[in-house]
Amino acid sequence: MATTAYSTTLPTLLDVANRTDPNGSIARIVELMQKESPFLQTMGWKEGNLPTGHKFTQRTALPSLAWRKLNAGVPASKSRTGQITEMTGQLAGMSKVDVDLCRINGNEAAFRQTEDDAFINAFHNDLESAFFYSSQKTDPDQVHGLSPRLDGLTSTSYDNQIVNSQISSSGSDQTSIWFVVWSPNTVYGIYPKGLPTGLQPDDLGKQLTADADGNEFTAWVTDWKWNVGFCVEDYRYVCRLCNIDTSAIAKTGKLLIEDMITAYHRIKSWSKGRGAIYCNRTIMTYLHLQAQDTVKNSTLTIENIGGMPVTRFMGVPIHMTDGLVDTEDVVS
Repeated sequence: MATTAYSTTLPTLLDVANRTDPNGSIARIVELMQKESPFLQTMGWKEGNLPTGHKFTQRTALPSLAWRKLNAGVPASKSRTGQITEMTGQLAGMSKVDVDLCRINGNEAAFRQTEDDAFINAFHNDLESAFFYSSQKTDPDQVHGLSPRLDGLTSTSYDNQIVNSQISSSGSDQTSIWFVVWSPNTVYGIYPKGLPTGLQPDDLGKQLTADADGNEFTAWVTDWKWNVGFCVEDYRYVCRLCNIDTSAIAKTGKLLIEDMITAYHRIKSWSKGRGAIYCNRTIMTYLHLQAQDTVKNSTLTIENIGGMPVTRFMGVPIHMTDGLVDTEDVVS
């Protein structure tokens, strides 16, 4: 049974922000984002060792051994390693609010805050989606998410970490469930060396701004940036359960539960770090319904934590994320 306690070996985004932000503003923004994003709540973070990413050494082969006879030696051997660099990208936005519009509303600071909140939500939505679907194969300026790493049943180096659902799949109405163990040596988010983590707003004050016709007006301007990346150091601690046809799931069926058991055991060790399972709203609703029948599905449980129901699978918390969609193509 997996541990239910969160590991403290890898800080969350809020932990890092609280340590690096001297005035508390960035920590407040991160806290707002984490309230809306279970993914960001549970994801672990680590400072990269490069200005544009993180380089690490990955073991590619173990040394060979031999059964030794008396009075006989054994051949020397060694392990093999390779170096991999994970790159960061910069998600950015620019806020411009007419100064007079702020004044009309009676409280300039409060009105600007409403626009800031919109940008915070936009970053949350885009980043959460990027961690699952963005690909540096097609756009090198983006982060490299999970799906493009495990995008083929037999065509990737880590195809054993992909479980093909037993539910018959077709069309473009599939989704995936992700099983992840966050730790400093498995899977984690990264930020560039020497740079602060999290969303960084830069208040540029009042500036002349051109409208669509090229005419200028005065606006409050805020420059928003987030330097971020994603690192999978050990693929044995991430598993994708794919090709879940959302139009073919039966409320009383057991195939998806069987698939989840298979995926659960593809993880090398759940005690390595902070374990989590991620799915979208459709799957979360299905699993919650399944968890009601504890006799039939003893692998699923529901606990009340902080006044909120938390569904667990084999002791691992399941988190709902809007970053996962119902419109994935069939993974082949």
